[in-house]
Amino acid sequence: MKYLNQIFFKGLIVLLPITLTFYLLFWAIEKVESIFGSTLEYLLGQWLYIPGLGIVVTVALIFLVGLLVNNYITGQFFSWLTNTMEKVPLIKVIYNPLKDLMALIPGRSDKNKPQRVVLVPMPAMGVDVLGLVTREDLSEELPGSGLISVYIPLSYMLGGITILIEREKVKKVDMPVDQALKLSVTAWIKAGDKEKE
Repeated sequence: MKYLNQIFFKGLIVLLPITLTFYLLFWAIEKVESIFGSTLEYLLGQWLYIPGLGIVVTVALIFLVGLLVNNYITGQFFSWLTNTMEKVPLIKVIYNPLKDLMALIPGRSDKNKPQRVVLVPMPAMGVDVLGLVTREDLSEELPGSGLISVYIPLSYMLGGITILIEREKVKKVDMPVDQALKLSVTAWIKAGDKEKE
């Protein structure tokens, strides 16, 4: 019976993440298609509309916005737009956290993304905690403090905490930010790439 349980759970461990990944992927595709696809079908008519066109147009639109943001002239407009949204009372409550969350996405060449991985000492508990340095310079808000901001993600990205700490108190970790995020999200359960090899 114990052997059968082991076999069952091994199958479940392999199958569940695969199933959930495809389910979430298809759910996202279906949602995007239902929003943009119906609009395109209305504009183009049933004869010109092809199922899946909503997703193609969405990807093209995202790419186009990326190109416009990269351009100096149109980039100024987007910069003005984001600065305005950061100040409008009701909008900023939703927009600012979402913008900050997007800064955590790996692969971005953005000065606002997490810059390095550090270990933050927690003397009361006798442990070190893995954190991501989000700002190296807080002199604008806290002149002369010598503090840096470190984001400490919680497992499964249910949240996290941001702490302000003296630069000298943290220890640098030789690890890419995206790998640190992945390991934090999975509570370090996932085997590292070196272990797999």
